[in-house]
Amino acid sequence: MNPVKRTRCRLVLVFALVLVPAGIVAAGSDDVVARAGGTEVLGLDACVRLAIAGNDQLQAERHRREELDGKMDQALSTGLPTLDAVGGWNRGRDPSFALDESFGGGGGGGFDTGDPVLDDLFNNIDFLPAPEDIPAQTFWRASLNLSWTINPTKILGAIGAAGQGIRRQELIMAQTRFAVEEQVIGAYHGIILAEEQVRAAEAELANQDEFLSIVRLRFARGMATSLDTLQAAVTVANVEPRVRSARQGLKVAGARLNAAMGRDPEAPLTVRREQFIETDEIDRDAALVMAGRRPEVEQLVVMEDLLRQSRRAQKADARPYFTVNSSYGYVGKAVADLDDTGHDFWSAAVALNVPLFTGRLTHGLVKETEASIRRTGVERRGLIRQVRVEVLDLLDNLETAHHNLAAAELNMVRADLLLDDSTVMMRLGKADYLTVLQSESNRAQARTNLIQARYDVLALTASLKTAIGVSPMLPLAAVDGLMQGEKE
Repeated sequence: MNPVKRTRCRLVLVFALVLVPAGIVAAGSDDVVARAGGTEVLGLDACVRLAIAGNDQLQAERHRREELDGKMDQALSTGLPTLDAVGGWNRGRDPSFALDESFGGGGGGGFDTGDPVLDDLFNNIDFLPAPEDIPAQTFWRASLNLSWTINPTKILGAIGAAGQGIRRQELIMAQTRFAVEEQVIGAYHGIILAEEQVRAAEAELANQDEFLSIVRLRFARGMATSLDTLQAAVTVANVEPRVRSARQGLKVAGARLNAAMGRDPEAPLTVRREQFIETDEIDRDAALVMAGRRPEVEQLVVMEDLLRQSRRAQKADARPYFTVNSSYGYVGKAVADLDDTGHDFWSAAVALNVPLFTGRLTHGLVKETEASIRRTGVERRGLIRQVRVEVLDLLDNLETAHHNLAAAELNMVRADLLLDDSTVMMRLGKADYLTVLQSESNRAQARTNLIQARYDVLALTASLKTAIGVSPMLPLAAVDGLMQGEKE
């Protein structure tokens, strides 16, 4: 293709980039090998699914949620009775057992009836033996014991606090999931960024090698000096370390994504070149409203409710409550006696407990909880302000990033055109090596700016979604009420 036709094609491309309509723009479709080995190719959706299933932080939050299920069971236990089956064996000597088959043994008793004959008869009989003469005896007992503390206010407060704790943990899990998704998105696009940096460095090295060959050819023909050749060789030597560093950066980016997905950092990893730039207009006011409802803020709202339920349970300790205790079982001198109806026993007791003085313990606990409620309210209001600042900053940065991307795309076309023209001019002997070198440097910088600008847009878009409390994987157009001109 001659230079005129090539120039026209590039001008057409420039106008196409400038006039591209709002929507989603794909940036490529070939695969990127981040860690060599393996045949599986992962898209962004697959990477996020793996991270949700295997990310260490998310798994820890799931286990914490299971811990709260246990706390809910503990809260329910405050309103339920306890029932124990008790079996016991004891052997001992006790004077209270004297009136059984030992009755009438021993001595030491004395009577004075006024009748000498009766006195003599009874004085020779001991009704109660001496304590040291009481034999040891064995008793077996088996019983069911019921205990129940009935304090409705405390029960409802404990259950309510446990329920709010579970709700708060669910919000924490949602917040963690969004953060993990954002981390995966950043790492995924970081791999593509690193791979494009490798390509850019390798392309620059190839161009510099070509320029070095051209300069050597011109030197052989007497059209360049030895200094020109030396400058070209030095430039090649300077680019080679950048290529090696870029390749190492690609490996590190792959290890980072593997770790985010809960895999071995050295595991083989190949991803698809999936990059979608969302250019939808965002309603700033709607974004600020949504940010006030994101999981971190909702957690503090739930925390206030949890503290109120705890205060309710604490106050119940200073109010009247009932206790019920009962027991039913069997007692005998042998195991065989335990099924004898005549050996059964039972007891029942209902008590009304009226706390009169708790040593100001309940008062202190309630006072502490009320202060915690007020502190949490202040923290929530402060967090809302910080969230609004964060969202405003992200909106401004994202708008700037879109402008930078458009400018970088246009400048990349211009830099390619300038480099090609300079190369042709040098081949024809109408431009010196320094002119071409400057054009190559400008092109390399333009490509670097384009790669970074695209990554910035993708990363800031994911961060904005997290900041307004939605999944970073959810398209902006799918968020109700977020788009410019859309009514909630």
